[in-house]
Amino acid sequence: MNTTINISIPKKMLDDAKKYATLRGYGSLSELIRDTLRGKLYMNLTENGFTPEEEDEILRIAASDDSQDEVWETEEDVDRFFDKVEKEVKKIKAKKTKND
Repeated sequence: MNTTINISIPKKMLDDAKKYATLRGYGSLSELIRDTLRGKLYMNLTENGFTPEEEDEILRIAASDDSQDEVWETEEDVDRFFDKVEKEVKKIKAKKTKND
């Protein structure tokens, strides 16, 4: 069951909304408002539970070249990776300090 509401908006906004609804193929202004509220209230998730942006990023990464990926098979591999990250962070901080 639908409930009717009344809202007050500036005339220009109403005119712009009517134009937008017509251009985008909405059957009525109410349909545009309902669709807009759905977009704000209920996150637009894909069937996998991600936002479209998250899913696009996942698909982009999945399609990328794996030949440069690092594989960590041992605890030493993980330690070596984080040692490398720590060195990079120190370099960045040193550059930043030098430039400040």
